[in-house]
Amino acid sequence: MANEANGKKEMLVFTELLDSVIIDVASECHRAARLGLDPRLNVDEEEEIRVSMEARAMAEDPDNGGKYTVDLFGQSHPAVASDIFNCMNCGRSVVAGRFAPHLEKCTGKVF
Repeated sequence: MANEANGKKEMLVFTELLDSVIIDVASECHRAARLGLDPRLNVDEEEEIRVSMEARAMAEDPDNGGKYTVDLFGQSHPAVASDIFNCMNCGRSVVAGRFAPHLEKCTGKVF
C-alpha cells in the first residue's frame, strides 16, 4: 500500500520535471527562432512579404464574399462546418457549426 503511494508520488514528481523541461526547451527554441539566432531557420524576408501580400489580396477579394476561406497551407474550408453530431443532452442531430450555440440553449448555460 505504502509502495503504491510512493509510486504515485514518484510519477507526479517525474511528470512535473518532464513538463518543466519541455517548456524550457520549447521557450528557448521559440526565442532563438524569434530573434533569428538559429541559422537553420533561413527565412527569406522577400518570400515572407510576398506570401503576406498574397494573403491580404485574397482576404480583400470581393469575389471571396468578404470571408477568408483559405488557410495558411492553401486549403479551403467551408464557412460553417457541415459535419453532423448528436446532442449529448437532447439527442437531436446538429450541424457542427451550430453545435456550441445549440448546446448553450439546450443546457441552459451561458458560458
